[in-house]
Amino acid sequence: MTKLNTLLVSFLLITLAGCAGNQKEIIKYRELVQKKDYKSALELMDSDKIYKDEESRLLKFLELGTLHLYNGEYYQAIIFFDKAHDLSDKLFTVSISKSVAGALGNSSADNYYGERYERSLIRYYQILAHYNLYEKGEYEAFNDVVRDNNGKVIASNKVAAVTLDESKKRFHLSAAKSVLLEWNSILDDYKKMTPGEVTYKDDLLAKFVGAVIHQKADTSSDKQIALGLYKESKNTVFRYYNSYQSFNTKYTDFNKEYAKLPGMDMKLVEKNFVAPTALNTALNSYSDTQIKSLNKGDVDNVYLVWHEGLISSKEIKKYEFPIGLSAAKVTVGTTADFVGFSKHALVIVDQVIPKIAFEMPTIPYRANNEDYHLVVKKAGGAVVVDKPALQMDPLSEMAFYTMDSKATSDLVKVGTRVAAKHLIALGASYLTYKQLKDKMGEGIALISGTGAYNLAARGIAETEKADLRSWITLPNQVRMNSFKLAAGEYELYSMNPASKVENLVGRFSVTTGEKVILKTFF
Repeated sequence: MTKLNTLLVSFLLITLAGCAGNQKEIIKYRELVQKKDYKSALELMDSDKIYKDEESRLLKFLELGTLHLYNGEYYQAIIFFDKAHDLSDKLFTVSISKSVAGALGNSSADNYYGERYERSLIRYYQILAHYNLYEKGEYEAFNDVVRDNNGKVIASNKVAAVTLDESKKRFHLSAAKSVLLEWNSILDDYKKMTPGEVTYKDDLLAKFVGAVIHQKADTSSDKQIALGLYKESKNTVFRYYNSYQSFNTKYTDFNKEYAKLPGMDMKLVEKNFVAPTALNTALNSYSDTQIKSLNKGDVDNVYLVWHEGLISSKEIKKYEFPIGLSAAKVTVGTTADFVGFSKHALVIVDQVIPKIAFEMPTIPYRANNEDYHLVVKKAGGAVVVDKPALQMDPLSEMAFYTMDSKATSDLVKVGTRVAAKHLIALGASYLTYKQLKDKMGEGIALISGTGAYNLAARGIAETEKADLRSWITLPNQVRMNSFKLAAGEYELYSMNPASKVENLVGRFSVTTGEKVILKTFF
């Protein structure tokens, strides 16, 4: 087999390696989640139609965990989130090792390691699952399905429901606090890993939901931790959330000078690079109120968290990268001959720098700056209270900056890798051209050589498709506020003050004697 044939077979063997998920099925899956048809979404995700390959196991665990959580099946949710947590940690270690080693493999055919915000938010979802198990006090009954390596069901065992005693319930509340501690440690690591980069580094959910979890524990030490988290939230907003349009109208200037800001006087930064939005002001005001209320012992008893929509999907962005033909080493003929052949194969003319195109994933910019309110009503009755929907996580914005930062750091690496593949393909095709030139003439040799390159180039394009895999069921944004509510049945609505349009978010109840209630609506 010639070098060319070996090269082409190698390309064609991995042509479909990057197709880690069926896009039609993914679109269908998103639609089911948007309709809140979680049962059908679970059946689809549990099949082999989406993320069936070993390289996408992390995403499979995350999607199944999220759907079970949304469906109120908290025990199954924690099983999958724990699996995702463990696998994410292992994959992160592998990714760091590969980065140090300078690995240049294509990401769409590789393990999905998780974006920074995805790895972080695994902890948030673990906390939600543990907290809800504490509140529910029961492990639901379910069928434990065992599959072989090909996804075929080989066993199905019925697991009975289990009622939790107070000790087991408290275990899950303690587990939520333990995960929170680790989560804050992970976020501290992110800050150290990406100094000067506008990317995901901290998360207000870790501060505010964490504070509620500690308030629920109701000890003097937990109260102090909650106070500390509310105080930290103000620093998080100033240092990291001012990068987002939803928090700062000068976000462009803030991000442009971001690497220099830590060395500047805080008041100077505030004056020149920060113009707080209404969302920013409301959030800082809320932190101050919570601190004062905790110190006085007069706190709200109901905390409502709303997951709005679905995070923006990854899309394809095309880039061009130059190929240094004159520097290429050719084993047959002269460099000038090779350059001439390559220009013909690439369909370029003199004075034009030869380039190749490739794809990378991106997320379109989407500001999460809508003016929403959370309106609490008595079930089927009048408005009890109307408060701003405080912006905790503008996730679509966060994802954009994470992907943008990643693209900046990966552009040269990916471009170099793709250029190298094209140079190898051009070299092999050039050999074919040289071998056929004397036997069959210039015309046929040129057609055969350029045809071989075009075939190889298509194979390269397939193996270099943008990796569009992602945690699909993450929300577009997360909003929150707290309330003082008497015992009773309630409904929560989201409302746009300008249009006065209300949408039912969910229903909940408050029981007499409950000091702290955390309710999450999906």
